Amino acid sequence: MKYNKVFALAAMLPVGLTAASISQAFDVVEAGQPVVTGEPSRVGPPWNHRSTFNIPGTNTDVAFGGYIKLDAFYDFDFDQGDSTDPLALLNPSNQTDGRTNFTAYESRINFRTQTRTDYGTVSTFLEGHFLPDGKFNLRHAYGEFGPFLAGQSWTNFMHFLGSPRILKLGGPIGYATGRPTQLRYTHRSGPNTFAVSLEEPSFALSPIGSAGVDTENRLPTLTTRYQFSQNFGISALVKELSTNEATSGVDESTTGYGVAAQLAVPLGDATTFKANATVGSGLGSYLSYVPDAVAGARTPDAYVDADGALKSVDSQAYGISLDHRWNADWSSAIGTARFSQDLPDDIAGFQAGLDRVQYSYVNLIWDVNQRLSTGIEYQHSDIKRVNGESDDAHRIQASVQFHF
Repeated sequence: MKYNKVFALAAMLPVGLTAASISQAFDVVEAGQPVVTGEPSRVGPPWNHRSTFNIPGTNTDVAFGGYIKLDAFYDFDFDQGDSTDPLALLNPSNQTDGRTNFTAYESRINFRTQTRTDYGTVSTFLEGHFLPDGKFNLRHAYGEFGPFLAGQSWTNFMHFLGSPRILKLGGPIGYATGRPTQLRYTHRSGPNTFAVSLEEPSFALSPIGSAGVDTENRLPTLTTRYQFSQNFGISALVKELSTNEATSGVDESTTGYGVAAQLAVPLGDATTFKANATVGSGLGSYLSYVPDAVAGARTPDAYVDADGALKSVDSQAYGISLDHRWNADWSSAIGTARFSQDLPDDIAGFQAGLDRVQYSYVNLIWDVNQRLSTGIEYQHSDIKRVNGESDDAHRIQASVQFHF
């Protein structure tokens, strides 16, 4: 097995490292920086670099962007899918003696407008990609006017400042994420940002003991977030989880809540220490960003106990990483993240369920120029079930990304 891993790593290196005659680092700016009319726009990480152009005779500027990304995987133990899903280890049918997979499904395209009016600038953003099934699927669709945002976008509960730069889509397991439809108000004052949102309510109900029970959402999810510059952020949410008496005869409700914090501390000019912590109850669908039907079987927000009561599931997640830039063109990230949930161990159906998952990674990324990056990443997943059984898996991912 040791020699197989070395052979697979050597085979992936040509994919991860591509020759180029000109080498230039990305001019990375803070995530969320708005497009500046008539000037090159640099919104978020490198893959959103693009320039605007004006529609003649109008006050509207338009920007197209996105990227083409090839991901090449070698799985030593378990097939973890097209976007590295550590919880795939829960399914024994995903075991493998060694598997290579190539995909371009993460590729995405986006479209942004900015229109100047007598009352301020109106902005829109539309983006989609091809995960999980090769079809064009919506990621973002929202508009902004002044401090207001309306539409589908990242939940106000999540942060970016403490997330490492890795090749795996979606970041490490256990970092709060999601793109609900929402209405958000954001206030900025110097380095301080405060935001509050009402978001589309939904939750993942465990299928264990809940046959015939329908969920319903009577109230929107309320979130608040505070961020200081690009160094610290803290957020909170509260939501109602309830069942639908009209359709299933079960009338139960409980409360979900959570707090998330992230930290980014420079350690000299080239290295940044990053940390993440999320704790709460009823957060499973935020910490394992998949459809509710899938999350219900893996990381449920709630379950129905033996007495028919609706109970929220407590969960905790932590992560640390170091991002290091070797020079203007080469960078690395190394880190680990852990997610655990408190499923009842006295209910037989939960014995094979997830107790905790640890996900670790190390990578090397080359910014060939402003439109091309490539890299290689080693990933390790380790899960433990409620019954005490455990599995681990190793994966190598190599990626080539063309930005436009």
